[in-house]
Amino acid sequence: MKRLLTFKELKSMRYSEIEEIQDRKFRAFIRYQVYPNHPFYRKLFKQHKVDPFDLKTPTDWEKYKLPLVRKADYKGGLREFVLNPREADGKERDPAKIIGNLLSYYKEAGYKEERSFVFRRGLKVKLRLGASKARQELLEHIAHRFTPRFFWFSSGRASGLPSPVFLTHYDDELMRANMAKSGMMAIDPWVEEGFTLRAQNLFPCAPHLGFFGVDGGLMQMADFCLRTTAGGAIPTEKLVQLAELFKVTGFAAMPGYFRNIYCRALKAMKPKLEKRGIVLLAGERIYDRVIDDIKDALAEVGMTETRVIGGWAASETKIGVACQCAEKGGYHNLSPLAFAVRFVKFTDDSGGYEFTSPEEGGYITIFHVDGTASMFEGYLMGDHVDKVETGKCGQCGLEMPLFYNISRETEIGAQMQVMGIQEEKIKGATVNLTALRESLLALQEVDEVQIVVTKSNPDDPYSLDVLSLNVAPSSGANKASLKRELKRLTKAQTEVTPVIHFMELDVLLEKAGGLKFQEIVDSRIRPT
Repeated sequence: MKRLLTFKELKSMRYSEIEEIQDRKFRAFIRYQVYPNHPFYRKLFKQHKVDPFDLKTPTDWEKYKLPLVRKADYKGGLREFVLNPREADGKERDPAKIIGNLLSYYKEAGYKEERSFVFRRGLKVKLRLGASKARQELLEHIAHRFTPRFFWFSSGRASGLPSPVFLTHYDDELMRANMAKSGMMAIDPWVEEGFTLRAQNLFPCAPHLGFFGVDGGLMQMADFCLRTTAGGAIPTEKLVQLAELFKVTGFAAMPGYFRNIYCRALKAMKPKLEKRGIVLLAGERIYDRVIDDIKDALAEVGMTETRVIGGWAASETKIGVACQCAEKGGYHNLSPLAFAVRFVKFTDDSGGYEFTSPEEGGYITIFHVDGTASMFEGYLMGDHVDKVETGKCGQCGLEMPLFYNISRETEIGAQMQVMGIQEEKIKGATVNLTALRESLLALQEVDEVQIVVTKSNPDDPYSLDVLSLNVAPSSGANKASLKRELKRLTKAQTEVTPVIHFMELDVLLEKAGGLKFQEIVDSRIRPT
């Protein structure tokens, strides 16, 4: 069985075939990797009296009444989320049992070459025929698969301090191959016309998937790659000069940085860029206004044919990514043999849930079907999608489900009770803060806006809610009339009259977090 599907294979296979492979990998992974080697899920299955052999597909999680796993669970037991074949229930495991579990996993998952490798060397050790070399090769194989070699942080904005997610060499190989598919999706319509990708990585350099995943993917599929990072060691103005010098045809960046900082430098410096190019955005919600402004800025400096495509991943997805196939469209999971994506809705306030039908959308929940080190099953990401379409995609031809309008979990701090709720109570009114920001950004007189929810008395959780807008008006905007329009629009959508704070764009960018723009902040103190 294949460990990975290439981009070409994804385009040619029916989803029923892909799902069949995914389910087979899920069964093998749960039975012979997760249950034996994962301390947290081993306890979870025992606590809920679930036989791992009864779990045939990811949706069986609901059938057997297993709870969704949340970030609070992970933060409370980082070591318990790391696959550890050397130990079970606090006791050291017999090496023969480690090899036996691995052989069973390879057999059920369909990994014939790996099974043959382990079986032959295990046999040599048992028969004492070249046992020393065979034992060393087995140890190297297990270390490659299971020993954590590095980590990156999951976001800490909504849930407190960031938490490390550990990866092995094996994870790194899968991650790089899977991440390259998002780039392939972006350039696919132009491949037959001979498009050459010379990419500039503008993600901030940090121990985070956003940088290392993008960097690894670009190095797999770009003809040339400027590994420059955003506004760090090299000032943005120098990055623009490098893009012109090396004839860059593709940019990878966070939406806020690329639109508000990089594109401003483009318009000020007026370099001559190539006619055709792509922009791959990720890490924040991508608003239509942001896409339009980016395309306009690039067109001003010669890049008149562009595709602005969004990618979705998270530190916990680790080795996989989803990506848009068209501007302002839905997202496909391009790594179905790394993790499965399912969607849930909540049925009560105590954590009850059920998987949704495609039309309903819901909160993204992931199930790893491959990988090692930190692993997540039935894991509630908190990000929400409005709807899911199935069948053959009219844009790219893939038969992978297409999910629309991802609201990032980090956008609203107050949503942590259900990890992804977009609607929040403000002064008694139910408010969709993400939708409100999109409406405000649609105003041409607004360059950027941040929504802030506070209390009239910061120390009193029972004092009145206050909705504030930090607004950077566009050049030449009439602030008096703009203020009236902002209040009118906000009042119409939320039944709340906002407090307006006008400021220069540079001031707002610094206030809102710099390279990663914090679009919505809820700093209200909660009753104890």
